[in-house]
Amino acid sequence: MKVVRPLGAPVSEQTVSMKGGGVMTLTPLVYVVIGVLLLVGGRNFFWFFVGAIGFITGFTLADHVLGVDSLIISLSIAIIVGAVGVAIAIFLQGFAIFVGGFLAGAYIGYMFVTSFGLVSQEIFWIAYIGGGLIGALLLFFLFDWALIILSSVAGGAIIIDSIALNPVMETAIAIVLTLLGIFIQAKILLKEKKT
Repeated sequence: MKVVRPLGAPVSEQTVSMKGGGVMTLTPLVYVVIGVLLLVGGRNFFWFFVGAIGFITGFTLADHVLGVDSLIISLSIAIIVGAVGVAIAIFLQGFAIFVGGFLAGAYIGYMFVTSFGLVSQEIFWIAYIGGGLIGALLLFFLFDWALIILSSVAGGAIIIDSIALNPVMETAIAIVLTLLGIFIQAKILLKEKKT
């Protein structure tokens, strides 16, 4: 059984100061930028939401499932998965709703269980698939509001994944970021509906 390194576990200096696992040096900055863009514009830029979640998913799977230790290969996998996500979002929007919801829910499920130190391969897959199905169903049935909530939670989780703090502080920051994202996007949605 392969064991996934828990969030917050020490990372060697040769890899990075990124707590979610990995082999990256530039990645924390990329994660923060993607997270902020999802927090404030996830609903307005559905294609970006699907592409960003695809990128993060590709990067996470390359590290945790495939065991890739090369930054170039990890980034290549992430870019390919993200580009496929963007293409699906542009050309097959109905399918992209399912894929985007699934990938966002899967990432959120993964972040949730690893934050509690539940890191076995079996738990990883249960959280990944279970979170993915919940995310897909939410996005399918409640598109605007589910997209606001999923992109805000995913954006907050992605930002938190790039920094290493104590778990209580991480949780507090993730909640504040999520609420801020929901507030900003809801305000934009309500303004659009008025006009």
